[in-house]
Amino acid sequence: MGSEDSFTESTWDLGIHDAHCHPTDDMSKAGTIPTMKAKSLTIMGTRQSDLPLVTSLAKDYPEKVVPSFGYHPWFSYLIYDDTGPGGEREVDKKEHYTTVLTGTPTEDLISALPYPRKLSSILTELRSQLETFPKALVGEIGMDRGFRIPFPDNTGTEAHAVYTPGDAEDGKRLTNHRVSMDHQKKIFVAQLKLAGELNRAVSVHGVQCHGALFDVFRELWRGHEVEVESRKEMKRRRRRAKGEVEGHEYLPDIEDSGDSGDEFSEEVRKRQEERKQEYMPKPYPPRICLHSFSAPAQTLQQYLTPPSAKKRYPSRVFFSFSSTINARPEKGHMEKIMETVKGVPEDRVLVESDLHTAGEEMDAALESAVRVIAGIKEMGIDECVKMLRENWREFVFGDA
Repeated sequence: MGSEDSFTESTWDLGIHDAHCHPTDDMSKAGTIPTMKAKSLTIMGTRQSDLPLVTSLAKDYPEKVVPSFGYHPWFSYLIYDDTGPGGEREVDKKEHYTTVLTGTPTEDLISALPYPRKLSSILTELRSQLETFPKALVGEIGMDRGFRIPFPDNTGTEAHAVYTPGDAEDGKRLTNHRVSMDHQKKIFVAQLKLAGELNRAVSVHGVQCHGALFDVFRELWRGHEVEVESRKEMKRRRRRAKGEVEGHEYLPDIEDSGDSGDEFSEEVRKRQEERKQEYMPKPYPPRICLHSFSAPAQTLQQYLTPPSAKKRYPSRVFFSFSSTINARPEKGHMEKIMETVKGVPEDRVLVESDLHTAGEEMDAALESAVRVIAGIKEMGIDECVKMLRENWREFVFGDA
């Protein structure tokens, strides 16, 4: 075991998982993935051009890579929503960009932008990729109120739209046009519903729209809230179940559910496993990661507070933190993030690098993020790593 305040090889051996990263943005370092200290990388897809790269890394390094397929809100304006009434008609390029962009784009800008792709086609492709990889996630998806689209590079493809956080900070290459929140929401919700249909977790981006993001989830959850059984009701049900005649299902108490070898206990476990494998499509994802979560504590409480005393929201929500986005001391982030991290339950925390290149730099970012969480939660490093490991497993794989 590693010491409580330092990272050793045995600390890494416990299993540190990157919940959100983008090594496909710099494929020159992709070959370092097998030798990285991180146990696994949850690699995000963001646009048409990098989804094949995510696929290739998942196939090349199946023991190390968990793929995630989706369209980032920064690229949502390149998608035409043909899923609504009248959407099957031919796409009018000028009408599309005039509708989905704020302000009035010039003729020259519209001409230089690529022809938008149909949302129906994109969803078909995403479905195929997700079915190829049964444990793949949907992501990175979400909404961003602050994003401004970049000037095209006249290639006539989506390649011009490659965008990094630095572009927003220094204002380079950006127009004054933003993507309407209504359009972003349509693209976002379509992907959330696909995740719900296929029982996949999602990794979500949200900038300057924390309230709007929560409202989207709440709309999808409405009418699907889960009834919470009180402890008293649970005990009453279990006593009643024990007294039923043979042939009725027995629901064991926790103390009765150990590894006894009798056939009856084995049959109970078999039935429980069968129920786990049964899944009815839902209009919302089963598990959600709010990546590089930077919302205030008030927003955090919206996700953690049940809608009523006897109900809870049906999706399990995790909150991921990085040292590259959340906790950069030079940006004055630490004071803000400390309150938020303190408020996140220990079984809902994840760490990520959110880096665009694999290798030692990504490992270092993960180590830094773990140190931040361990420090704020007042935990030993190894203890923190174990907690984060189990949280990542539940986020990606669910109850299985």
